[in-house]
Amino acid sequence: MEPINTTDPRAAARARAYLGLGWPLALGHRHRPRQGCTCDRADCPVPGAHPVLEHGVRLAEDTVAALDQTPGASLIAFTEVMDAVLVPARIGMAAMVYLDREGPVPCLTYGEKVALLVLPATGRYAAVHQDVEVRTGPDGWIALPPSYGAAWDTPPWTEPTGTPRALRHGQDIGRELADAFRLARISGPHPQAGLRSRNPR
Repeated sequence: MEPINTTDPRAAARARAYLGLGWPLALGHRHRPRQGCTCDRADCPVPGAHPVLEHGVRLAEDTVAALDQTPGASLIAFTEVMDAVLVPARIGMAAMVYLDREGPVPCLTYGEKVALLVLPATGRYAAVHQDVEVRTGPDGWIALPPSYGAAWDTPPWTEPTGTPRALRHGQDIGRELADAFRLARISGPHPQAGLRSRNPR
């Protein structure tokens, strides 16, 4: 893979990077300043960051160039080659501090939530609490940067080489999430207090 810049605002460049990982992609709804999501739902919970169609047309290498002509284009990856484990951001960041010691886990941030990416069909092993949501299989999806509100905390490749990161088993993630939830009950609303901070990219 070519070196990838996670701050590159061009949707086409991002799409090529994800396709290089073998991720199935489709276009998502767009966020319009002062107009909201193109789905036109006034109460849209994820404006500009959800699929247009659950089983929409998949993007291919020869069709991504047009993305740069679509202002606010968002990208959706279906969870066919990975599982996404969604948790409250404070829990996920607390778990990531310890997970990073054994090897970085691809992690997306969405405001008050984060998504940790694990091996396909293993996300269920990370469902250690009622606040864990697992998305898996062709019916599951995640919004990818440059989708509105989505950012990489830890990208799925190393920088600047672009070497793909190996995904971890959901059981590894589940152990650290369980500890983070346990600490949250003991220490209140900030289980990562005293731990190093992480800066989303």
